[in-house]
Amino acid sequence: MQHQPSSAAEISWYALLVKPRTEKKVGQRLGELGFEACVPTQMQLRQWSDRRKKVEVVLFNNYVFVATDNKRRNEVFQAGHVLKYVQFGGRIATLSEKEVAMIKRLARLEAPVEITYERFRVGETVEVLTGPLAGYCGTVMSVSGHARLQLALPSLQCFARVEVKGEEVKRVVNDMSYTL
Repeated sequence: MQHQPSSAAEISWYALLVKPRTEKKVGQRLGELGFEACVPTQMQLRQWSDRRKKVEVVLFNNYVFVATDNKRRNEVFQAGHVLKYVQFGGRIATLSEKEVAMIKRLARLEAPVEITYERFRVGETVEVLTGPLAGYCGTVMSVSGHARLQLALPSLQCFARVEVKGEEVKRVVNDMSYTL
């Protein structure tokens, strides 16, 4: 019987709850400490009473996403402003690779993204066919010239609201699908 060498420590993605308005600073500090961190932001047009301006907006307020293994998990607190790991049911929430990929893609979208924290509701499920979110499923929020989708992030129990064109999605019904 041969002894197999131990594999590298398994890295998982987690969500950290951080102090308000410190997301970018924590993300930068985690990078300096040798962690892969993700703080998705997007340039959005904001309206004030006297002016309009494009500003960089953090998509997940009070959250920073970090990849780490069990041995280094407590080192993230050295970055400062980190309150705790996000937990559900007493367990630290671990993000799937697909969720991490979607989080990273949300920041690259041109259409404004709004993150909402709601309980999952039964609704019409669609799959995005084209564009940067192709392959992801979501729930239709409204239909006008564009479809407003909620893309689920189950590990965080939240949704990302994104506007896509109706021809970019197809309805998913009991393993049968057709274009909207």
